[in-house]
Amino acid sequence: MSVLGKGSHEMTAVHLLKAYCLPTLTYGCENSVLCESENRKIGVIWNNCFRHIFSCCWRKSVKPLRYFCRSLPLSFVIDQGKLLLWKKLFTSDNILLSTLAQMTLNRFKAVWSVYGVQSPTQSVTEIKSAIWQTFVRLRSL
Repeated sequence: MSVLGKGSHEMTAVHLLKAYCLPTLTYGCENSVLCESENRKIGVIWNNCFRHIFSCCWRKSVKPLRYFCRSLPLSFVIDQGKLLLWKKLFTSDNILLSTLAQMTLNRFKAVWSVYGVQSPTQSVTEIKSAIWQTFVRLRSL
């Protein structure tokens, strides 16, 4: 923000945030189980980044900002990463990886159902679209 200047070039700051900070923040989350307090803490970090970029009140929701910046809540980003990793394992030619994915099928069916993903054979684009549509639907409630 010191380079971009506060209050200007917000979308550039969001792009940099998503390109450089988000991977660092979510590193390893695809293959781990976060407890609720950890999930909440990193969600607050993500929300505070948007509040800082757009100079928002700290008590206001950032859902509209995330929507217009096409940025998912961090819990959705983590679930998306888990689903995409699991899809790679499930469709892998490696027998060990695909067997591991088959063994955890029921666990991931629960995550699929939240986002309306039908099966691991759906394309990456369809999975990402289903997750985004869930965010949009929940945002409007």
